[in-house]
Amino acid sequence: MSNWKRLSSSGGVGITSAKLLVAVVWAVIVLFPLWWVFNVVFSPPGLAIALNPRLVPSSLPAGIAKITAVLAETDFVRATLVTTIYAAIQIAGMLFLCSTAAYEFALFRFPGKDVLFLFALSSLMIPPAVTLIPLFRIVAGLGWVNTFFGLAVPHMAAALPLFIFRQFMEKLPKELIDAASIDGANHFDVYLRVIMPLCGNAMMAIIVWSFVTVWGNYLWPLVVVSRPAMQTISLITAAVVGQRSWRTMDFAMATFLLSAVPPVLVYVFLQRHIVNGVSLSGLKA
Repeated sequence: MSNWKRLSSSGGVGITSAKLLVAVVWAVIVLFPLWWVFNVVFSPPGLAIALNPRLVPSSLPAGIAKITAVLAETDFVRATLVTTIYAAIQIAGMLFLCSTAAYEFALFRFPGKDVLFLFALSSLMIPPAVTLIPLFRIVAGLGWVNTFFGLAVPHMAAALPLFIFRQFMEKLPKELIDAASIDGANHFDVYLRVIMPLCGNAMMAIIVWSFVTVWGNYLWPLVVVSRPAMQTISLITAAVVGQRSWRTMDFAMATFLLSAVPPVLVYVFLQRHIVNGVSLSGLKA
């Protein structure tokens, strides 16, 4: 029996070590590109991409100079403001539309409920390129080209936030609705004052996911935006490394580093809410 326990304990240690090794390898693979960008920016020009590159940043003044050049020679600050407004509009609309739809799907019965929900989820399997032209024709017909509405409105109704909200709301006790109705609350009051305050983790998870998605969205802004004043971060970044760009690799890396700061900060500070929101929605985090 003691030998069996000893073998079991050694096997458990081996499995734990293997998991740790996989986690370390995965972290290195994921973080190395970010580290390389940081290394190129905060190194003397050309040093990090030489034949014998250094893996450790060696010049803070060089990095500051590169970042200053990006801010001075591009419309990065304006693009950051445009992208932030674009993200705020889309997130606000997404939270309202998806939460109200999930409220009905999760807590009430009506004919065709399951079919409609399955139809909504099926949109996850449709490639974005399939709906690109129809969406653009609709936006152009409404006169929303080169506007924040044209950027944000078409993607407010998304299947993943709807699913997260619905799964989260289904776990809420139905007695809350009954108690609020007895107290005289109408249908919308129950949603606004009872249900939504309990969905904080789900909302934060959706906010982070939507912000990161909007910040890196390139294809839709490329189609719907033609004025330089409405260009987003992704368009500014792509222009730095485009075929017609004359920028150096150091300049491009500094642009990449600046563009990565907001989504990384948002994720780092709010990742706890992502885990809680997704796990409490019935998904495996």
